Amino acid sequence: MIRSLALAVGLTISGIGPSAGQAGETRDVTGALTYKQKIALPPGARATVRAQGRFGVTLGEVEFTGDGLGMPRGFAIEVPTGLSGRVQALIEVNGAPRWIIEDVPFAAGAAPVALGELFLRPVTLLAFATDYICGDMRVSVGFLNDEAVLRAEGRDIPLRQVEAASGARYDGVEEPDTGFWSKGDGALVRLNGRELPECHKVPPPAERPYRARGNEPGWHVALAGQTAEVVAEYGEITQEVPRPMARAVPGGYDFALPGARASLRVEERMCHDDMTGMPYPDSAELTLDGRVLHGCGGDPVDPLTGGVWQITALGDAALVEPERLSLNFLDAGRVAGSGGCNRIVGGFSLTGEGLHFGPMASTMMACPDPLMEQERRMLDALEQVMAFDVDTRGHLLLMAEDRRTVLIEAARP
Repeated sequence: MIRSLALAVGLTISGIGPSAGQAGETRDVTGALTYKQKIALPPGARATVRAQGRFGVTLGEVEFTGDGLGMPRGFAIEVPTGLSGRVQALIEVNGAPRWIIEDVPFAAGAAPVALGELFLRPVTLLAFATDYICGDMRVSVGFLNDEAVLRAEGRDIPLRQVEAASGARYDGVEEPDTGFWSKGDGALVRLNGRELPECHKVPPPAERPYRARGNEPGWHVALAGQTAEVVAEYGEITQEVPRPMARAVPGGYDFALPGARASLRVEERMCHDDMTGMPYPDSAELTLDGRVLHGCGGDPVDPLTGGVWQITALGDAALVEPERLSLNFLDAGRVAGSGGCNRIVGGFSLTGEGLHFGPMASTMMACPDPLMEQERRMLDALEQVMAFDVDTRGHLLLMAEDRRTVLIEAARP
């Protein structure tokens, strides 16, 4: 992420931000850049602040230049209404990156967003860096002062290349139990003797897979890499065309697909499959040969992941020390959390039938009886979960087979 932001500074914006700025179609995201020293920046400083949306689209951007750039320095970015995003900022001095802040989120909506003071941190960028996801860990491999480096867990680990039958293989210079071995678009990473889950390259946002679908008359649009596939009438209509760049509009994103005589609009609002009831993060609308087809978009797992859920209700019983109860849905079908006494970890799966949790493992601490009883009720409830939803408040509802009985309710802290 650091590398992508730094390379983007001063280049043509890859996405298309707010179109007009008419009343009600845009809102301001405001804040102030600062760092702990709170001293004026030296001559030659330049600050770039960007609001990044989905699909690699830049929603808005501002830049400050000039000598003696004072800190804190306020900013205001105009973005389309109804879209979520993340604010990134980079300060360069004489063209060299010096301070950065990444991925400060703001939610979709119509009201202005006030982020307050955003504290930047010193940054050292890797040259020719490639980012990987290994389970739930992000690592980067690149060069720092002409030396190969593995950046993981907040450390830069020098590497030296060694012979390999295929791919490129490196071992730690001072940590022989640490290594990196690239294999096509994947890699194997070892940290101090600990083998990480298989690693996969992180594609740029504009090339990440996305799928929208509808039940009648059986259609889907699949975006993958550089291509877009449009299928309708249960497969009777199939077109593959170049993947278009997304265009941000109030409330969503438009994809023009003239080669398929189609266009796709994705809106950031929850959608439920009209056959299974499965919730999806987006509503989707495909216009094909003049017909408008409705459906859902995105991955159902996305509303679950992205941070900790604090449990706010467990059936009808009052909670004991509710701040102890949490769930965190991780990538690759894993879930972790706290039952109020012990840490718990296990698996989950999403199918067309709903959400299911596998057996949960836990630590073996002993706590006062009320906490132990509450933990048992939580584990029992997880075993009974068959469906989920996210309500209009943004609360997670884990439900029984009847899809009406709420077994567990949770909210973001």
